[in-house]
Amino acid sequence: MAQTVTLVEVDVTSPAGVTSTLRFSDRAIRPLPPSEPIYSNVPWDDRLIDPPTLRRSLFDDMATLTPALGVGSMSLSNGDGGLDAYRGHLWRTIRIWRWTEGQPFSTASRLLSGLATPPEYDDSTSSSASVSVSLYDYSVELDRDIQPTVYSGGNGTGGVLYEGAADGLKGRPKPLGFGRLTDAHIPAPQVNAAVLAYQLHDAAISGGVQIFDRGSPAGYAAQPDRAGSVFDAYTPPAAGSVTDLGRGLLKINGDPVGKLTFGFQGESAGGYVETVGPILARILARAGVPADRIGASIGALSAPAPVGLWVGDTTSAAAIVAKLARSAGAAVLPDRQGVWQAFKFAAPAASPAFEIGADQVVRLSADNAGVAPAGVVRIGWGQVYTTFTTSELLPALVKTTTAERLATEYRYAVAEDATVKSRLPTTWRTIEIDTALRLEADAQALANDLRALFGLRADGAPRRQWKVVLEMTPEALAMSLGATVRLVYPPRGIDGLYLLVGEEPMRPSRDLMTWTLWG
Repeated sequence: MAQTVTLVEVDVTSPAGVTSTLRFSDRAIRPLPPSEPIYSNVPWDDRLIDPPTLRRSLFDDMATLTPALGVGSMSLSNGDGGLDAYRGHLWRTIRIWRWTEGQPFSTASRLLSGLATPPEYDDSTSSSASVSVSLYDYSVELDRDIQPTVYSGGNGTGGVLYEGAADGLKGRPKPLGFGRLTDAHIPAPQVNAAVLAYQLHDAAISGGVQIFDRGSPAGYAAQPDRAGSVFDAYTPPAAGSVTDLGRGLLKINGDPVGKLTFGFQGESAGGYVETVGPILARILARAGVPADRIGASIGALSAPAPVGLWVGDTTSAAAIVAKLARSAGAAVLPDRQGVWQAFKFAAPAASPAFEIGADQVVRLSADNAGVAPAGVVRIGWGQVYTTFTTSELLPALVKTTTAERLATEYRYAVAEDATVKSRLPTTWRTIEIDTALRLEADAQALANDLRALFGLRADGAPRRQWKVVLEMTPEALAMSLGATVRLVYPPRGIDGLYLLVGEEPMRPSRDLMTWTLWG
C-alpha cells in the first residue's frame, strides 16, 4: 500500500541576498522520477520531527465577523548540524503538501501556502538539537500600513506646495478615500495654509466634492476643475472653491467660521467603485498582494450596497479589509494556495458538499466556543469622521436631526429577536458591528440577516458547534472553509447541515484532521 508523506518547501534568503529553497519531508522518500515536470530528481530532506501543526478558520470571532489568522508550527531535526548554515537566513515563504508516494505530484493536496518566521535553534545539550519555525497563512501580509506615503513637511522649498509645514504635517500619512463619502464629514488635512489648500485623497478622486462649515454646507461657489500647474496658479474668487480631482486637492477662498469638513466620491484610478468587492481588490493590491493571488471571488462578492472608507492616520491593511468584509457579512481570507478569497457568510446550503456518516467519525465533541444566540443585532452605518458638539454646530442646526447625526460616529440599524429573548432570557447576547455601509436600508438588511443567522434554527434549537475528527482523505482535503457539510451521528441524535468554519489537518495525528462545524 502506498504511503503518504508530508512535504515542505521554504524559501530562504542569505544575508548576502541570495535566495534558495529548502525542502523537507517527514520520512525518507525517493526523488520523483524524470517524468515529473517540476520536482524530478529533487531531493527532500527527512527532517520533519512531526507533521506541522496548522489551524485555519473563517473567523477569529464569529459574532463580530473578526477575521482569523491561519497559524501553525513545525519542528526540524538538526542533530547533524545540517541547518546551522541557515541561522542568519531570512526564512520567508513556505508551502506544505500531503502527497501519496508513487502518484504524480499534481495529485498532492496543498495544506498551506504562507509565511515562516525566523527559526529558533534549540542547542541544549540535554535534548536532541532541533529547529522550530512558526507558520502563518498570507493573512499576515496585511499587517502593514495601507499608506506608506507621508507628508514631507517641505512646503516652500524647491517648488513644493502641498506637503505641509515641517512643524505640522511632516511624517503624517497622506489620506486615502474609497467609495461613497459625500456626507462623511472628512477632516481633510490642510496641506498649504497660505492658499487654503486641502487634500482629500492621495491620488485621483471621482468628484462629488462637498464642503461643510460647522456641519452645514459652506456655500463656496465651485469653479471648474483645474489640473496640475493651472490649479497651482489659480486663486478661486471670493467665497469660491476649486478642485484638482487628479490629485485629490481642493482650494477655497474665504475664512471658515468653524470646523471645516468635506465629502467626496473616492478613488477613481481604474474607474470609480463604491461596493465592497471591487474596493477589497484595490486594497489588497495596494497592500502588495500580487494580482494572481487576488481570487475572482473578491471582486465578484455579492454585495451591491454602497460603502465608503477614509483613512487619515496610520492604519493597517488588515483593519481595512476586516471592516469592508464585515460590511458585506463576509469572510475574506487566503485559501490553502495562498489566493485571497471571499465567502458570503450565510446559513448552511440546502445541498451539502460533503457528508460525514457515523462510521467516518473518529471522535466527536461539542465545542462551546460557538456563538450564543443573539437577541439584538446592531449594525453601525453612515460613519461620520468628524463629530460635533452643540457649541461647534451652526446655530440653525441645534436640536435638529442633523445635529443628532453629527454628534456620534455611527448610527445603528437594530434587529431584535423576541423569540430568542423569551426562550433564553439569561443567555442571549447583543451583537454590535460597525461597518462602512452608507445607507440605513443596507445596514438594516445586514442586521436582519445576522439576526436570522445567529438566532435559533428552524427546529427552535440554538445553533451548535462541533469538533469532528475524521480521516484526512483527498475528498476531505478538497473541502474549502465555508463548505456545507452534513453530519450524521445517530448516537448523539445528530443529522443536520453545518458550515465548515475551521480546520486542523494532521491533528490529532498525521492521517487524521479536525474540523469545526457550525450550524
